[in-house]
Formats: sequence, C-alpha cells, structure tokens
Amino acid sequence: MTRLLKASRNGAPKAEASKKPGKKERTRQEIYRAAMKLFAESDYDKVTIEDICAEAGIAKATFFLHFAGKSALIGVFNEEVTRSLGERLAEHDGSAEEELLLLVSLLRDAWEVNATVLHKMLSEFLDQPALMPKAAEVNESVLAHVTRIVARGQERGEFSDAFPPQVAAVALVAAWSAFTAWWLQDPEMDRAEINRALMQFQLNGLRKKD
Repeated sequence: MTRLLKASRNGAPKAEASKKPGKKERTRQEIYRAAMKLFAESDYDKVTIEDICAEAGIAKATFFLHFAGKSALIGVFNEEVTRSLGERLAEHDGSAEEELLLLVSLLRDAWEVNATVLHKMLSEFLDQPALMPKAAEVNESVLAHVTRIVARGQERGEFSDAFPPQVAAVALVAAWSAFTAWWLQDPEMDRAEINRALMQFQLNGLRKKD
C-alpha cells in the first residue's frame, strides 16, 4: 500500500495510509496533467491558459480558482515529486547520508526529465513578485523530509547534533535553491557533477581535517 510519511510530535516519522484525493485536489491534478501534456507537445511559451482549459475540459474561471497562472503549476510538480520521495524514502533503510543522496538524486532526475519546461516555468514564477510568498510553500514539503533525515542521522550519531535538525535542513534546502537559481542563469552546466560537489561540501564543510 502506498504510504506517506507524517511527522509525529517528537519529530519521528510515522506511516499512514494515503487518502483518496477530494474533488478540488483531483481538479488541480487534472489541470496539471493537461498542462504538462501540452508543454511536452509544444513550447511552454506558446501554450495558453485557454489551451490548458480546453485540454482539461474546464472553464477558465476554474483554472484561476486553483492557480494564479501557468508558472504556479510548479507547485503541483513539487507535490508530486515530494509524494514520490516519501514513498521511496519509506522503503529505504540505509544511513542518513545515503537518504540525503537518494533525495537529491530523485529531485535531480525529476528536474532533468522536465528541464526545458521547468526552466521556463521557474523563471516566470520568480519574475512575479506577487507569487514570491508562495516560494516558501514550494520547498516546505522537501524541508519536512530533510528535517526528518537529519534528525535520524543525529539520533544515530551519524551527524553532529550541534544544530537543531530544522536549522540544518533549512541550510541544506537553501543551498539547493541557490543552486537552482544558478542553473537558471546557465542551463547547460553539468548539474549532476555540481550536485555531487555541493552535497560533499554540505556534509564535510570547508574546514581541513587533521
């Protein structure tokens, strides 16, 4: 059975059965799937909201009940990736470092597959000041996963407990977000290699070991 990870009061994860999405959530997902289908068939810039509505079989007003614009669809992309992350991490029984590496790998793969569309979608999203308060929400679910992994690593003695897991998680995700902004400026960079280097830096730091 598909499982989602939910944090308990003491920060430890617990599994609960996934609930069937309600009508509102199903509509959001249908709009998202229709949009991604059109983006794959044509250029992101050429696909209009009217095109998406026609593909999804909804009125334009319904679209705006769920999304402020095309770029806001990135929120659903993140939700789907995070759901997949939860399922994969629930099955993983390796070290906390291996979990972090798996998480980064899964995120990278998801972005690689949709790189062209996401590059334009994210650029448009960040260019709209009115949507900036939503930016934190885009990372919220990833932060929850990273916080859980760091806390587990600290409990096992794999990671230093000098910082609260939430602080370490924010630092990690902030660095990944900065890397994404860098990628927007240079989409041809070797993302896999830089991701590996970034993760090693985050885990080991700049300090020279004795």
